[in-house]
Amino acid sequence: MAAGESSACHIVPTRDSNIFRLRVRLPSSEDATPELKSSTVVAGCTFHTFYWPARTSSGDRFGIHPSDPVLKADTKVSTHMVLLDKTGTPAPSIGIGKSVANPAGGFVLCATREEVKANCVVDNYFVVLCSVNAIPPWAPPSSSTENELPDLGHNLAMLWGKQELTDVSFDVGGESLGAHRVVLAVASAVFRAELYGPMAESNMASSITIQDMEASTFRSMLHYIYHGSLPDAGKIAVPSAVAEYQHLLVAADRYAVERLKKICEDKLYADGITVDSVVSMLELAEQHACSKLKARCFSFLADGDNFKVVATSGEYLRLMQSFPNLLAEARDMFKIPHEKPTIMDPGSHKKTRLC
Repeated sequence: MAAGESSACHIVPTRDSNIFRLRVRLPSSEDATPELKSSTVVAGCTFHTFYWPARTSSGDRFGIHPSDPVLKADTKVSTHMVLLDKTGTPAPSIGIGKSVANPAGGFVLCATREEVKANCVVDNYFVVLCSVNAIPPWAPPSSSTENELPDLGHNLAMLWGKQELTDVSFDVGGESLGAHRVVLAVASAVFRAELYGPMAESNMASSITIQDMEASTFRSMLHYIYHGSLPDAGKIAVPSAVAEYQHLLVAADRYAVERLKKICEDKLYADGITVDSVVSMLELAEQHACSKLKARCFSFLADGDNFKVVATSGEYLRLMQSFPNLLAEARDMFKIPHEKPTIMDPGSHKKTRLC
């Protein structure tokens, strides 16, 4: 057992050197367990994992980040965490995870104690699946095979379009969508763990049900995975396109499809900010660590006329109460007096939170 580890929180390796499990004993009460941490080595670099038991209603938190100074400076790093359900299958719909917006390549996952107890605890333990992708500066460039990829990509897209040789299906919003396990596993560490992890046998014969997602969103994500591009949105009305990009960003973050997440963030940055949408965009950016989109929202609100309209809405006031750090940033940027926001009558405005 590595230094800093305990039986209450320890790392369990898997056959994939880039994937490991953080096994945590369920605390007996919300205030009885201190912060727990453990560490492991991936690609020659040390990564620390943390478990912070809930002290407030925000829920328990889990985190992972690299510790080596040279890694932060020279190595490209991406990390991801997802809770496993009682069968050992990744359950990305449990909790909220987001990449930490800094060069260290960290990740934080939040979930309420009730969620964890109801869905994840077996023999008083629950497990968080962690994935790390660290590319050191001395790694050979991947461009040597670029000339071969267009034909391969075309062939894969054709297979998916015709639904030929698919070996897994997903039930999403009442629709069944087929795909190829190996293609999804290459594109997403979450799919790789779900389809090839320790409990993958439970997903071999039947369709996998995806909760809290529209079929159109999941289909667009599959289209990107196979084609490297999104379906043409030019025929969709602008408000509908913005909503689709919002939901697609959530899906991409949920399944750790990082390039797709960036595409959605860039699209929303360019076309999605209005007086009516800026609050939901700011919440989306904060929940999913979209620093560029967050900066764009604050820049929009820096216009005095925009701020006057938005700052008096119930949605804005509720958002500032839910995310105190946003309130602090808004105060600093717009010189707002330090007064506690008053929450307007519930129901007077529609909710902005994306599921």
